[in-house]
Amino acid sequence: MHVEDVLTPDAVAFLTDLERAFGDRRRELLARRADRLGRLTAGELPDVPAETAGVRDGDWRIAPFPDEIADRRVEITGPVDRKMIVNALNSGANVFMADFEDSNSPTWRNVAEGQVNLRDAVEGTIEYAAPDGRRYRLKDRTAVLMVRPRGWHLLEKHVLVDGKPATAALWDFGVYLWNNAARLLARGSGPYFYCPKLESHLEARVWNEAFSAGEE
Repeated sequence: MHVEDVLTPDAVAFLTDLERAFGDRRRELLARRADRLGRLTAGELPDVPAETAGVRDGDWRIAPFPDEIADRRVEITGPVDRKMIVNALNSGANVFMADFEDSNSPTWRNVAEGQVNLRDAVEGTIEYAAPDGRRYRLKDRTAVLMVRPRGWHLLEKHVLVDGKPATAALWDFGVYLWNNAARLLARGSGPYFYCPKLESHLEARVWNEAFSAGEE
């Protein structure tokens, strides 16, 4: 499989829609981060927003979550290179979090081929041939796959939307979702994401809206 197989015209159109819907919101959130840092540096003490008191005081529960990610006590994480993915899924851990963020050098080759590797993993066809001749394939039982996109503060400079670099988080999320969600759902699983380095409920809210857009 080649990078073109995961960056089809339909996938690129979906990524473009995500960027146009949420790119400006991301830039506004980063401006809020800078403003907040300035106020803290000037001596303002951390506090919780008054407008969210109703949430903190309310009687509510989160929606039920899938059984297959209910137990994450043994979880392994690492970059999205081919050998790592095979070994991590075979490790015996409950969950493997494939990381496009801290543990992955964000070269175009790494992030694009990482998406190819994850699609092969979801299909169950991924394997790795080592220089010494050993071959690595998936076992019958593997860890549940979770994907960690890059943080809101990072750009994917190899992709331009309306002349501006794309949001790395939306790119990682969108490519994986577009190529794998239907196949995962068909077998009773789903696309799971770990969203790193959120600094406010407003940043989490944009992720929620992006998830809803992807579901639609």
